[in-house]
Amino acid sequence: MSLLNPELLEVALRPLIESIIEEKLKPRLVEIINQQSISAENEKPIPVSEMSKILGISISHLYKKCNNSNMPHYRKFGRIYFYLSDIRKWMAE
Repeated sequence: MSLLNPELLEVALRPLIESIIEEKLKPRLVEIINQQSISAENEKPIPVSEMSKILGISISHLYKKCNNSNMPHYRKFGRIYFYLSDIRKWMAE
């Protein structure tokens, strides 16, 4: 009979490992997010078809949200497009 049961060992160590990972990764995640916000100035506009895939909603539902001014979007030459940084801010609100 083994003194170290793998299942009990996992239950005992999981919180410790998760706290260490979060402690070490949190500063790196903040750094990555800051870099993304800097690169947001250079981002390309996203058309409706791609944004519907990103958000997982239908194109018609996306048009309804835009027509009701429920989400940030831009119009140019009769076409709607989005910036991912604007959508992230909108979803965070």
